[in-house]
Amino acid sequence: MAKHEERPLMVKCPNCKQTREPDLNETTNRYVCSICNEPVDVQVIIEKKKRGLK
Repeated sequence: MAKHEERPLMVKCPNCKQTREPDLNETTNRYVCSICNEPVDVQVIIEKKKRGLK
């Protein structure tokens, strides 16, 4: 089975409403918005993608 290539993760920030790739905060090991630095819950989105839900 061929490994499908990883698409860049796009997240809509609940704070500034921008949709883009989040940054990983090394100190807290959580994803934050690249614009406003607000934490975004990426794990929920990854789990939904794995199950094929939108």
